[in-house]
Amino acid sequence: MSFVIHLQKESFKFSCSHFTVLSAKEAEHLHGHNYQVRVALKISALDPELGFAFDFNAVKPLIKELCDDLDEKILLPLKSPFVQVTHKQEQVSALFGARKYSFPLEDCRLLSISNVTSEELARWLCLRLIERIKHLPRIERVRVAIEETRGQSVSYTENIGPTENLR
Repeated sequence: MSFVIHLQKESFKFSCSHFTVLSAKEAEHLHGHNYQVRVALKISALDPELGFAFDFNAVKPLIKELCDDLDEKILLPLKSPFVQVTHKQEQVSALFGARKYSFPLEDCRLLSISNVTSEELARWLCLRLIERIKHLPRIERVRVAIEETRGQSVSYTENIGPTENLR
């Protein structure tokens, strides 16, 4: 028996600014996206008395909170070998080659990732979601997909229990 719960709501979205580093000497210009997030949860079994895995309402607000945490922020990578991010008091500075950026701290989200890409954002969101839902019963695998633009998405999958392929 295998079930996969798919959660995709209009409110699972965030808009942000970023630049992606393409090489040690090349990066995109600062720009923005309206990301959409989808989550799939593979479960091992149903509650035999109730016929469901768990109340979906235990997960949906957590996904929304994670999206809200990134919404209307400038995303900056803290683990990049090419971007140096520092902050003093209420100001953030980012340096990439000759480019120097300065932003109010309240407008930024400093992430423990190497580059602000859809791949890294999908993994970051997935791992944060797992931290928040690992207490729920019967979840074996979590997949988070991020759609950067219509028809272009990336997903990251992490096992949190014994499982087969997530479909």
